[in-house]
Amino acid sequence: MKPAGICFLLAVYCAVDPFNHSAMTGFPDFETFKVEMPAWSDIPVEKDRENLLEKSEIKFLNQVQGPESVAFDPMGRGPYTGVADGRILFWDGQNWSDFAYTSANR
Repeated sequence: MKPAGICFLLAVYCAVDPFNHSAMTGFPDFETFKVEMPAWSDIPVEKDRENLLEKSEIKFLNQVQGPESVAFDPMGRGPYTGVADGRILFWDGQNWSDFAYTSANR
């Protein structure tokens, strides 16, 4: 079979997901909504004249190096995040705590 045929079959398999391997399988009430994006010509090109970033606040300075990704578990707890030194951290609402380590030699 040619590579294009294999890619097509793989795409169909992923789209149909006959064995429920999708990450969303555990969320039976999950609904998707199509978001209509404006045309590129409708997007303003002017800069931030109010300099809103100057009013921003840096969160977790010197506490977490990362995040590399953010995730929630099927129960809605989290966020969990992977950081540069290999740890998986959990935010309990007040503090980051170690949830898991990806390597003993970090």
